[in-house]
Amino acid sequence: MRNVLDAYYFTPGNRGRESVTVDSPSKLDQVLAEIVANRQPQPTVVYVRGRPKTGLLQLPDHQLKFDVDVTRGVAAIHAMGPSSFVAQDNLTATPKELRDRTEADAEDSEMRAWVTLWKDSSEPATPASTADDGDIALYVDVDTRTRFPTDAAIPLEKLREALQEFAETGRRPTCVDWQESDVF
Repeated sequence: MRNVLDAYYFTPGNRGRESVTVDSPSKLDQVLAEIVANRQPQPTVVYVRGRPKTGLLQLPDHQLKFDVDVTRGVAAIHAMGPSSFVAQDNLTATPKELRDRTEADAEDSEMRAWVTLWKDSSEPATPASTADDGDIALYVDVDTRTRFPTDAAIPLEKLREALQEFAETGRRPTCVDWQESDVF
């Protein structure tokens, strides 16, 4: 892993207020196992530690969060960040090169948001429901009852692959398809 991730999620010993450091593929597997084993009252939030911070509070310039439905084996991802968060020629960038590039792009800091889009007809994912019909409900935000779109559900294996790529590149993963979102 080229980048260290900070993950915020719920376990019996951590109410999601303290980040869990993800610095290896085995740690990523451990974190995903804990998320799957413990009901998450809110979507899990993940940041790349080495990316720039913005604003008076010096918050990360990006966010990746996801919700899972363990029973159906699906998840949905919400990504948010500036244009520098979108993967370009970053697959071989070191953390320092990534910081330098994102700081250089700071003037173009318009925030954008995306959610996953499942388009692989050879391996159907269970769609996320937008109605209270007993189907899966994946949430971008539980407090506001904001659900992911019906076509945002991806297999859990794709979630792991996306998080692995996120740790490698420090940018929005390219191993999944995306659609624009107006939810920030």
